[in-house]
Amino acid sequence: MVDRLKQEYGDRVDVAWNAFELRPDPIPLPPPDAPGRRERWAKSVLPMAAERELEMRLPSVATRTRLTHQAVELARDHQKADPLRHAVFEAFFRDSRDIGDADVLADIGESVGIHRALMERALAAGTYLPRVLEQEQLAHRLGVNGVPAMFVGEDLEAAEPVIGAVPYEWMKAAVDRALSGDSLDWRRRALRSAIPLKDSD
Repeated sequence: MVDRLKQEYGDRVDVAWNAFELRPDPIPLPPPDAPGRRERWAKSVLPMAAERELEMRLPSVATRTRLTHQAVELARDHQKADPLRHAVFEAFFRDSRDIGDADVLADIGESVGIHRALMERALAAGTYLPRVLEQEQLAHRLGVNGVPAMFVGEDLEAAEPVIGAVPYEWMKAAVDRALSGDSLDWRRRALRSAIPLKDSD
C-alpha cells in the first residue's frame, strides 16, 4: 500500500516509518501454531494478501522486534531503509526467519548492501536503541496499540489516524484530505457526529 501511494503521489507524499513493538518483553508471544492464529490468517490475512498480490505465509516462528527496529534505523542512516524493510518482511512473512535474531538481521542487512560487521556491532552495542525507544514512546502517546497504524498529515499530533488493514481507497482518501487541508475539518466532523457507546456488561 505504501509503495502504491508513492507511485501515485510521487514527491507530494513523504512516508516516515516509526518503530512500534506489538508484544514487547515480557508480554508473552503467541504460539506460532495456535489454532486461533491459524484461523485469523486463513480468514483475513491470507485473502487480503492475495487480493494485493503479496506472497505471504503464516510464519512458523514468533519473535520480538526491538532488534529489528534497531536494524532498520541503522539502514536509515545508510540510505537503505526501504530495501531492508522489504527484505525483513520477506524473511518473516515468506520464509519464516526469526527477524529478532541478530545473526538473521546481519544476513538480511548483508543482502541489501550493509556490511555484516557494521550490523553486528550496532546491534550488540545497542547503538540505535535510544532512537527506537523514543519512537515507541511517541506511538504510545498517539494511542497506538496495534498494527498497522498510520497517521496522515504534516503535524503528527493532529494527523488523521488510519488504523488497521484498511482498503487502499481509505488511505488514498485520507491522503487527499491532508493534501487539500481538509484533515482537521474531517476530524472535527467525526468527533461531533460520534455516538457515545455504553458498556453492555
